[in-house]
Amino acid sequence: MSTISSEIGTGYLRHDGRIGIRNHVIALSTVALTDCVTERAVGRVPSALLIAPRWERGVRGRDASLQDFALRAIANHPNTGALLAVTHDRGAADALRSALADCGRPFEIVTLMGSGGYDAAIIAAARSLERLTAKTQQTPRAPLCLADLTVALECGGSDASSATCANPAIGRFVDKLITAGGTAIVSETAEFIGSEPVIHAQSESPEIAQAILACIAAEEAMMRADGTDYRGVNPTRENIEAGLSTLVEKTMGAVCKIGTSNFVGCLAFAETPVRPGLYFMDTPFFSPVSLSGMVLSGAQVTLFAMGVYNPSGMPIAPTIKICGNPQTLRDWGTEIDVNVAGLISGMVTLDMAEGAITDKLAALCAGSITHAERRGEGQLILPRTMPAL
Repeated sequence: MSTISSEIGTGYLRHDGRIGIRNHVIALSTVALTDCVTERAVGRVPSALLIAPRWERGVRGRDASLQDFALRAIANHPNTGALLAVTHDRGAADALRSALADCGRPFEIVTLMGSGGYDAAIIAAARSLERLTAKTQQTPRAPLCLADLTVALECGGSDASSATCANPAIGRFVDKLITAGGTAIVSETAEFIGSEPVIHAQSESPEIAQAILACIAAEEAMMRADGTDYRGVNPTRENIEAGLSTLVEKTMGAVCKIGTSNFVGCLAFAETPVRPGLYFMDTPFFSPVSLSGMVLSGAQVTLFAMGVYNPSGMPIAPTIKICGNPQTLRDWGTEIDVNVAGLISGMVTLDMAEGAITDKLAALCAGSITHAERRGEGQLILPRTMPAL
C-alpha cells in the first residue's frame, strides 16, 4: 500500500483528545431569521466559515432534538477551532450559552434583537469573528495518525467506473484505515437495497447485521408506500445514461467502498461511533443530508466517489472527490482531487490508488485545500419528520 506510515501529518488537538484537520472559525446562524446578518458578518471576515442552514423556529419532537444536537455537534466537532453563534433573541442566547459551556473552545454569541439595530449586529458579529480568529492561533498542534481519523464514505453520480475505480480505491483505503485503528462511516440506506448478502457476510455479529438489515427493509417499505417500487425507478436516468442497468448493479458498485472490513455497528443519523471500526449510518439518500449526518457524528474528512460529477459536500469537513471516469475527468478535472482512471487501463493498481488517497489526506494536513473547499461547496441539511408549528 502507500509508503506513508500511519502518521499522516499534524492536526489540531482538542480538549477531549480528538484531533482536527481543520481549525475553522465557524459563524453559525442558529435560525433562518439570522442567516443574512451572519452572512454579512462573514463578508467582513472572509476567513470564517459560514454555516447558515435555514433552521426554523417551532420545530417539535425529534426534529427539535436533532436541531439542538446538531448545533452542539458543530461546536464540538474536531475541525471546529472557535464558534460564533448568532441568535434571534436573548432567550435563545441564554439557552445556547449554557449548552456550549463545556465545548472546550472559544465561543461568542451575538443576539440580533439585542444588538441595537441591524448594522450594529453585523459589526458586533464581525468583531466577534476577529477575536475568535485571533484565539485560534493558539490552538496546539499534534501528530495525526490514521487511528485518529473518522472518515465519511459517500458516492454519487454512479456509473460503471464507480464500481471498477473510485469505490474499490476507497475500499482499499478503508481496509488500511480500519487495520490502523481508525473509523469509517457509510450511509445512504437506500443505496444498500440489494446488498443484503454482503451485510450478512461483512458484519461482526448477527445482531449488527440484523440492525442494518432492519434499516434497509424499513427504507424499502417506506419507498413502496406510494405504490412505486424503488427497484424499478433506480438507477436514475443519469445512472442509466452512464451505463448502469439495475439497482443491484448500482448497489454492489457502491458497496465496494467498504472494502473487506466488517461492520461493528449501526448508527442513527448523526450518532457518534463508540469505538473504532466500520459503521453503517441510517440516512436519507440525498448526499448532502447523508454527508451532514456523518460529519455531525464527528467525521473529519469525506471520501466521495463519483462517476458523473456531483457538487455535494459538507463545509465543516473537507470532501476529497475521487473519480475514474475519463469523460468526467476531461470535463470536470479541475474539480476532482484524486484521479484513479488508470485502474481501467491497468496503469494503476488498487494499492497505488489507495496511496494517492492517503497522500491527499497528508496534503490536507499540511494545509492544502480540496476543490470543494475552494468552491465553497456543500450544505448542512437535516432530515425532517414533522411540519413546523
